[in-house]
Amino acid sequence: MNNLALFVTHHLFLTEEQITEVVSGRTVEAVGHCVPVWVDAKTGKTTEPASEVFCSYRIHNCREKSCDVDVVPKSGYDIYIPNVSAWRPPEDLDFEKMADMTSEERQVILKDRDKWWFNNPKPPNAENLKSGYLRFEVKKTKQKAGRREYPAQHIVEIASLSRLEKSLTS
Repeated sequence: MNNLALFVTHHLFLTEEQITEVVSGRTVEAVGHCVPVWVDAKTGKTTEPASEVFCSYRIHNCREKSCDVDVVPKSGYDIYIPNVSAWRPPEDLDFEKMADMTSEERQVILKDRDKWWFNNPKPPNAENLKSGYLRFEVKKTKQKAGRREYPAQHIVEIASLSRLEKSLTS
């Protein structure tokens, strides 16, 4: 039984122009870095401290493929931004009907609505980049390296370049 698993964090910073391109559905290319860490589930041993690997990324925002990470051998990664086409918000509250309810009835409705939002948050998508930050995870159960299969988890963080610049000290 194979006990190895791969965890990769990806960090990319995009210019405002690149963010506009991605949000509008186009593919952009960028340089970013990833930190791959192998974990042996049986022993708990890891390859930490892991090395940063700088590589090329193609960031896609398309309906055909969503929320995925593909390795481009000897080059980098294709990142597919999640889209929210299947997600729908709850129905709007009817405030006129609620005005006729007792306080207890309104509290029940509002509590149910809060519970719905907790269980059904709006998933991340390209629109998040307009505010300068997008984070999502991709879990893959069967990746291959030679003849070996292993599970992999990718954590993708994409932020605006201005966010990076603001974090730098002088």
